Amino acid sequence: MDPNIFSVMVPPTMPISIYDFKKQYHMYTSTIKKILYLSFFMLFLSYCTPEKDFETPDLIISEPQINGTLVDIESILGLLAQKIEEEGENAKLIFENNDNIISGFVVSTDRTSNFFKELILQNKAENPTAGIRILINDNPLFTTYEFGRKIHVNLNNLSIGIENGVPTLGILDGNRIAQIPSFNINKIITRSAEISSITPLNIEIDNFSDQFLNILVRLNNVQFNKNLVLDNNTFSFAAEPNDVFDGERIIESCETGRTSILSTSTFSDFKGLKLPSGIGTVEGILTKNFNGDAYNIVLNDPNGLVFNTEDRCDATVLECTNIQQAENILFEQDFTSFKSSDLEKLGWVNMNIYQGKLKYKIGEFNENTYAQITGFRSKESLYEVWLITPEIEMNTSIDEVLNFDLQAGYDNGNILEVFVSSDFVDDPTTATWIKLDATIPKGPINSFGDFVPSGPISLSCVEGNIRIGFRYIGGDPRATTRYHIDNIIVSGN
Repeated sequence: MDPNIFSVMVPPTMPISIYDFKKQYHMYTSTIKKILYLSFFMLFLSYCTPEKDFETPDLIISEPQINGTLVDIESILGLLAQKIEEEGENAKLIFENNDNIISGFVVSTDRTSNFFKELILQNKAENPTAGIRILINDNPLFTTYEFGRKIHVNLNNLSIGIENGVPTLGILDGNRIAQIPSFNINKIITRSAEISSITPLNIEIDNFSDQFLNILVRLNNVQFNKNLVLDNNTFSFAAEPNDVFDGERIIESCETGRTSILSTSTFSDFKGLKLPSGIGTVEGILTKNFNGDAYNIVLNDPNGLVFNTEDRCDATVLECTNIQQAENILFEQDFTSFKSSDLEKLGWVNMNIYQGKLKYKIGEFNENTYAQITGFRSKESLYEVWLITPEIEMNTSIDEVLNFDLQAGYDNGNILEVFVSSDFVDDPTTATWIKLDATIPKGPINSFGDFVPSGPISLSCVEGNIRIGFRYIGGDPRATTRYHIDNIIVSGN
């Protein structure tokens, strides 16, 4: 043993035995080891915080070399449309042994879980003309493909088709488009160094079309339907008891009155927030519902809603000041001897806009029959149901007046409105409706009120043949008031 070791451990004047030396040496080395272990442990913790897990690494990304033929998303969708026209709606555009590449900007984010295992890509950061949905079996995606990031997608061995009503890119699985496997992502998608500021495309609900699908859009001067933001009864985005996969909420244009749906995933981080009651703007992706038969807007996060005024633009009420005594009956219905199936047979329209099962039906009590509706126990988190009269001839009369009787019960919100239209064809959402100043009684909470006359309501300033529409908007269990409608009479001179 080197005697110099002793000079390091103890003073040279202090006698020490080999046993004591070994004991002190062991204590010394144990202390050093503990210090080293603690240092390494603290260093390890500093790199394992939750914040670090989800941060995009600060790497310098060089602009990649693209080896292939760049094709605009709009051109690819044009080819798909042509193939669908030739082969039918289930046709797919299959890319095999080619070098086509599409480029675009990511306009979706799964940071708040309102999107899941998909990227929405549009062809331009400003004034886009086309967009596409890409299905990817990976999560989360926002850490790699940030909002505004430009990416390049190699189309070789991929397919494009219409899934849930929107153009979708992925792997062909039978006759459907499936997700790109996670192990193939880096071979297919290349990140550009460019991250752009995305300017939402300003659009009106009236102008929704397939041309704008998968594009970040902005709706100005809109509001949620008043029946969804009633005092002390405001709906959440997607946390109502019967919201299964998505919460669907009606938004309406203050300019034209046209409506659409804001759809929010029940897995989103903001599902429990309450809807704003005023007027504002909505920024989200234009897409379609699960069935692919109605346009929807989907937010990236709740910051996509900017409702900065408490004012509302609810429909103005028709004001025909000339109410005269009318003697000739132009239309009359008291539903005597009616069955629910008779409504449509006799020219009535009974339609649930959102394809639910809830509709008006014929009820009876104490030998009196009437049209009735209630959303109670329907298990539909949102419904908009219309009962529309047959066409009423008014070209040869004047001083027309509407009367009907209305009963409300089990009242948890005023969710019935009455309208008139002179251009209805077959779809309530495309007709021009004018709200009528109808008396809508408030019923008791746990029973029925009495029938109340709603009228007379002057229709003398409405031109042409008309239809009267009874619109019922609510959602089970939050807004399910039951209504009975009876003794509808339109008369004139």
